[in-house]
Amino acid sequence: MSELDHVAERSYKTYKARLKAAERLQARQRAWNTCLLALSIATTAASVALLSDGDMYGQAGPTVLVCVSVLALVVSLSVAGLNYGVRSRDMFMNYRGLQRVSVEAESLRERGDASREEVTRLSDRFNALLDDSENHTEADFGTSLATSGVNPWAIRASATLTLLPYVGLIVPVAVVLPFVLWAIWGGQD
Repeated sequence: MSELDHVAERSYKTYKARLKAAERLQARQRAWNTCLLALSIATTAASVALLSDGDMYGQAGPTVLVCVSVLALVVSLSVAGLNYGVRSRDMFMNYRGLQRVSVEAESLRERGDASREEVTRLSDRFNALLDDSENHTEADFGTSLATSGVNPWAIRASATLTLLPYVGLIVPVAVVLPFVLWAIWGGQD
């Protein structure tokens, strides 16, 4: 395999994996934003509801509500620290640069007379793009090319982490449900 073939193959595989990484990060941002928005709305509604009926959530209701609110704060600070939105945008920009390198490598390959300088320049651009971004995960690589040999547990774990915030929507539903039932029954026990 020539150096040009090597650059073309690596840049294509890396661009596809970085595309999956950008999609993963964007999906996690949407999932956590949805969960945190629902949690904020639920705790706000429950707090207002407690003003009307202090026993709506039982004797321990106010304490549980404070704990859920603290949980929402901790999760929001953790998610903010993970910086999914910025990382997704950075990964998008990186995969677009890698895509350009891949297309250029394919063009040079088809032309068939690439000079040593052209291949070196392309290889340097590829390496600079690798240095300019966080790496994709094993799961991103595995799902990008449906490559055998990639640990299926890594792919499942990544998918689970992306779906976890949607499972977390159980908490806001559990918080709002007593309020909704109270409102439907007209505030009666």
